[in-house]
Amino acid sequence: MKNIELYSVRGFAGNALKIKLQEALAAEHLVYTISEINHVDQFIKAGLASVPAFRIGEKVIQHPPDGDLDETVKKVMDYLLDEHINAILVPVDFSEESTTAISYAAMMAAELGCGLTLAHVHQTVYDPISAGALDVQFLQDSNKRLLDLVDTCNQEHEKKGINVLVSAHLEVGEASSSLIELLDHGQFELMVMATKATDNAMRRLFGTVSSEVSRRSNKPVVVVPPNTEIKFPGKIVVGFSEELMLDGVLEYILAFGVKHNVLFDFVHVTDDLHQFELLKARLYEKLMVNRALLNGFNIKSLFEGEMKIHEALFDYATEVRAGMLILVSHHRNFIDNIRHTSVTKRALQHPQVPVMIIHPIPHS
Repeated sequence: MKNIELYSVRGFAGNALKIKLQEALAAEHLVYTISEINHVDQFIKAGLASVPAFRIGEKVIQHPPDGDLDETVKKVMDYLLDEHINAILVPVDFSEESTTAISYAAMMAAELGCGLTLAHVHQTVYDPISAGALDVQFLQDSNKRLLDLVDTCNQEHEKKGINVLVSAHLEVGEASSSLIELLDHGQFELMVMATKATDNAMRRLFGTVSSEVSRRSNKPVVVVPPNTEIKFPGKIVVGFSEELMLDGVLEYILAFGVKHNVLFDFVHVTDDLHQFELLKARLYEKLMVNRALLNGFNIKSLFEGEMKIHEALFDYATEVRAGMLILVSHHRNFIDNIRHTSVTKRALQHPQVPVMIIHPIPHS
């Protein structure tokens, strides 16, 4: 997720700036999180002469003493709109499944007002007989297929009046690390990828990328199963846990759906009703703070029993005809990732609806 840091002492000015900026971002359909930093040592570490101040990457915009709140928010928005070059990243292997992912991503790009980048990662094939000539030919063939696919997409969009520009990106290297590097450091809102591709290469790609992204990526990934209906979800089920309470996560989810008046069902799967009531109260409080981004919502618990959590969430999503399931996943280190079988991992094995995985931004 793209993040804006707000350095401020707790009080009226900082809170008012955050609310006004959230409203301005929603009006422009820009999906950013705003993280509040309230500790003096962090102000010093950031080299700030005064607070409140916003930081976007290396850019710092300070709110002057007795300055106009709306003017400061306007400066932030002007900077974001000038710098806002974004796209949705779609890994492709030229299979039927990746075509589904392209169609779904194109729909999302049109709705979110961004572009589309199709990425193919060529993994080097060493042939000792041809001394690399075979690999060069494979690379050239992949590049031609990718460019032809982009041309076809742009022609179809022009015919249908879809205002989404499609571009190509060819990488050479190991698939998962190349795509994660591209996603995290490129101007991409998120990644959309397919499941259950028919060839072994895409199976390896999907399995590796989903695992790696769970540990390392800071941006959302949407996993699209075959035969997915190509339309923006009107109802979204959110797997409700402690991770949803982390700074910026709920705000990102609400901003994602605000343009389309999405109805949210926040679902917590548990046998501990006391824990659910505590989490529910905290969630409700955060929802009220962000009520300008809300169309409608429901907070619900499901009895876990003998069911696995991801099965309960998918069953509920199917029952209420939700168009997407959102799960929030912690970053894990290498050892934790080996020994931990998370709800996210299980859900990605056989998704029944599109699944968005969100990774909270770690803060020092």
